[in-house]
Amino acid sequence: MDVLVSRILESDSHSSQSTDGLLESELTLDVAQKLSTELNTRLRKCKTELKQSLVDNHDTYTAAADEVERAQESITQLLHGVDELQAMFGDEETGIRARVIEAMEKEAQARKQIQDNGVVLEGLRVLELINAELRAMDALVRDARHREAARAIRAVEATVVGAHALDGTRIRAVLDDRIHLAAINVKDNVLRDLRRLVSFEVADSVATIRVAPLAREHAQPSNASSELAELYSALSTLDAGSDLAKAFSDRFVRDFVSPLLSVAVLADSTVQSTDDTRIFEVSLHREADGTTSASTVCNILSEALGFVNGSLLRNDSSEEAALLKASSILWADGCAPRLATLVVERCVLSCIPTTRKALAEFKDQIDVLVAFEDRLFGELCAEPTSENDGSSADRPIRSRVGQIEDLFARRRCDEALNSVRKLAESSSFSAAAMDGHERWTVDLVKQMVKSSGDSESDDTDAGCQTASSSLVEGASKLVAGRGLLLFPKCTVSAAIRRLVMTAYGLVSEGAQSSLDTAPHVARMFVDTARCVFDVYRALFFALHRAQLSKIPALGWQFFNDCMYAAHHAGIIGDLVALLSESPGTHQLPSSFAATTSSEWTATARLYVSIGKTHAARIVRQETEELRRLSTGGSKGADAFASASKDASKAQLAKTANQVRLSLTQLARAIRPPAVTPHVFYRTLGRYADAVFGATIDAIASIVDIGADDSQVLSDHCRLTLHSLAQLFLLDASVLEAYADIAPSMQQPSALGGSSGLLDNADAAFEDLLNSGDDDIGDDNEGGAGGDGSPAPGVSSPRRSLPSAMKLANEHCRLANKLAQLADILVISRADILARRRAGLLEDFTVDELVELVRALFTGTMERERDIMELESL
Repeated sequence: MDVLVSRILESDSHSSQSTDGLLESELTLDVAQKLSTELNTRLRKCKTELKQSLVDNHDTYTAAADEVERAQESITQLLHGVDELQAMFGDEETGIRARVIEAMEKEAQARKQIQDNGVVLEGLRVLELINAELRAMDALVRDARHREAARAIRAVEATVVGAHALDGTRIRAVLDDRIHLAAINVKDNVLRDLRRLVSFEVADSVATIRVAPLAREHAQPSNASSELAELYSALSTLDAGSDLAKAFSDRFVRDFVSPLLSVAVLADSTVQSTDDTRIFEVSLHREADGTTSASTVCNILSEALGFVNGSLLRNDSSEEAALLKASSILWADGCAPRLATLVVERCVLSCIPTTRKALAEFKDQIDVLVAFEDRLFGELCAEPTSENDGSSADRPIRSRVGQIEDLFARRRCDEALNSVRKLAESSSFSAAAMDGHERWTVDLVKQMVKSSGDSESDDTDAGCQTASSSLVEGASKLVAGRGLLLFPKCTVSAAIRRLVMTAYGLVSEGAQSSLDTAPHVARMFVDTARCVFDVYRALFFALHRAQLSKIPALGWQFFNDCMYAAHHAGIIGDLVALLSESPGTHQLPSSFAATTSSEWTATARLYVSIGKTHAARIVRQETEELRRLSTGGSKGADAFASASKDASKAQLAKTANQVRLSLTQLARAIRPPAVTPHVFYRTLGRYADAVFGATIDAIASIVDIGADDSQVLSDHCRLTLHSLAQLFLLDASVLEAYADIAPSMQQPSALGGSSGLLDNADAAFEDLLNSGDDDIGDDNEGGAGGDGSPAPGVSSPRRSLPSAMKLANEHCRLANKLAQLADILVISRADILARRRAGLLEDFTVDELVELVRALFTGTMERERDIMELESL
């Protein structure tokens, strides 16, 4: 029962689950009654105990209530006193508030004054200490005691930083500037003494490195290593230790290495020692021929670096030596790459050869350069990397070694372009004699490639011969497929022949480059070969246009040069295309075969165009001058109108003589082998036609021709015709040189390499020669009877002409017309009419014959009848 009651009384809360648990217990009626009785008993007991507790604690509760009441009364009194005090402070009559405020302000001022005085006293004490340290610091700086001066600077700096009394004051700013200036002075003094410790000098005949200890009054004599240790320690104390290495490296490169490597020839190096001074010397030969090998340059630089390191860096076991063993003290991080770059520029970039044979010999020096670079980075770098760890981008020599083929190609191409530029700028205009017609054969290609190098050297370059072997195969196929490729004998300049040789040499180098290893190099060579043609064409004509126009011989030589360049440019284009399409070890990349062929064709066409245009300009210019000379100006017109007078006869004779001399000079400039016979005859025919046409026009313009005048004018026409016809005669020996080739090979249509390049070029050339010569029209062409045969019963003046006149009639369209005009001036109207009926005067139009008849004969019925008959024919 007690357990059950305890459970009920001690349980904090009852839930439905706990109630169900009690109900589920075995609880009988008897037990329930007992439980109820027990609970009532205990409830009454608790009430009795609670009442007794209230009685027992009544006194305590009463005492607490009294204490609370007394505290409340005290608080009320205190609040009342506060109200009175507040009323007293607010009363202006009593003045208590004002006096209290004044007293408080005075107390605050007194406290501030005491604080300020303390700050001033502390500042004065700190300033006195700082001034003493500054005086000591200045004395150390003046005495060049760098290490102690640097430590003094740090001590003063620490004192100033610790003096909080100076924070935010002008004195603090002045002291900071003073400390900074002292640090700069120490750095400058250290670098100055470093220059005194190690000096560099490159004179005319010797380059010197001198290491000598500094002489100081305050210190005992020491060696260079100790001096360097003090200098480095001073800068390290000032957190500027790297400045020493940077300054020394810059001076070593700028004052010693750069001037040293600019000298052509370097001799052996020597080391001299006197007391504490050590001297490293390199003999120089500035005026000597040749250049120093890469191995010699590397050895001299290695010895120089070893001399500096051995003289300044310590090898003993002292504490100072531990500091001086590090190469970073003397050598900055970028010093090794700078030195390697200078060596690359001296021994690689400026020495890249331009021939394959020299390139093979040059590659023997590569191992020496690479070994030097590894040794250089190992000695000068603080953390040297191994060969496998170092990136080629950080190693100038290694990066350039992998580009030898590219560098060789660039140097070869640059030299070719530079040489062509010099050829174009040259004003020598020297001609290159051609022993005979140039037949394009394999042997010619070999000779061109061989001669593409040094013109003064007869040695065969092994690399070029190797490349020529690949060209031989392509040239053989080209000759087999195209047949005879011939350029006729004429005068070309030495410059254009050198240009063509250079182009063949570049193509040979391109074929030598392997497709698998350097296809871009092959493309570079081939593109440069085409560029040399373009550069020469653009520069030469622009620079020498005046001379070419002023001197006909030079102008026609330029015409031949253009045809010669076009001839070989077309052939080279076909050869490059053939090498690109043919399989082989040294074939050219096939990816640019079509593009390259079209570019070469365009280059050849440009040469043909500019050559023919310039030739036409020469002909047009000279024909205009000849026409002016033939008419004799205003005096000449009067001489033709009154030819029988003595003064007019003299003027006509003078005019004929001037024309003959002028045309003789022009013919001499183009006489073969200056140009081919074809070009000579055609050009001379245009010149003569200009004279003939001007003479015919001058006579035809006369309104009235007397009998005496007609005879003089007829003689003038025959004299002009026969004197100029003699210029067409050439020596048999000259013509024999062209007897073994077809006449078509002497024409501009044969002066192109690519098949179909110059189709109808001869007709185009004729059109250009005729441009601007409007008085020579198509209606003036033809001959007597169309085929040159006279009419029955009429004597032909051409039948008795000498060979010179036959040549003139063959190549001059107006020669026959001028001869017919000479006859018309002296024959009767009946003969004129008879010849017209026989077709011997077809060079003249009906109107021209009518005007001549009207000028020659008096106006009669018979003349008018004959004129009507002429108009009806």
